[in-house]
Amino acid sequence: MPEKEADVLDKTVTFLAKRDGIDKVLKITRYVSKLLLATSYKDSKSETAVRLKDFESSIGVSRKAYRLGKFLADINSLRKSNAAPHLYWLEIIANGGEGCYYFLEQLTWLIKAGMLDKRYQHRVSKLSAWSEMLGYMGNIILSSLFIRASMAREQALQLDLDTRKKHDEECLPEESVLRAQLLQLRSKRIMKSLALVQDLSDSTLALNDITDGQGMLAHPVWLATAGLISAAISVHKNWPG
Repeated sequence: MPEKEADVLDKTVTFLAKRDGIDKVLKITRYVSKLLLATSYKDSKSETAVRLKDFESSIGVSRKAYRLGKFLADINSLRKSNAAPHLYWLEIIANGGEGCYYFLEQLTWLIKAGMLDKRYQHRVSKLSAWSEMLGYMGNIILSSLFIRASMAREQALQLDLDTRKKHDEECLPEESVLRAQLLQLRSKRIMKSLALVQDLSDSTLALNDITDGQGMLAHPVWLATAGLISAAISVHKNWPG
């Protein structure tokens, strides 16, 4: 019998079998809770509000546990990078900052779990936030450069296709290849654009941690919305094709 095509349940099982899948579901749940606390339960001291606050806090600790060893992926990415020399330093900033962030998050988890002295918590949290911001800045620049280069390449391919059509050239095999390349470039650019939006959203949260909630973008509703935007994009990126 032919193999049955994967349905929503199959894809959900595959998604939740991954560490990133669980992490993103927890991220959505956490920022939905934050949004409720900033709107429906704002200034509320009801039992529901207290429980929701405790629930949101526990999810934050749980997500840090899921990042155990995740910094190794950034080290591996740098080790296997084949980027051009003028872009490699940006990859060092992006992957290095993200790797330091994930490593420090392990220490934060151990502090919150009671294994390390809590007097180090503020210092580690600050270093973690700065490392996170550094990684986002590197990724934002890399994504912007990729999008610009992709748009230029897409325009060149589209011009080639329009020229062939204008002159009624019978080059169907070549035209088919050019159209496939154009679609592939557009797909990659869209995903890179989503990654850019995600990094901008997450950098807002990191900036809030750096400034201890004193910045211009520190409104709880905006922060919760930024977290939800980032989480939704992460789910889209990690969802089985």
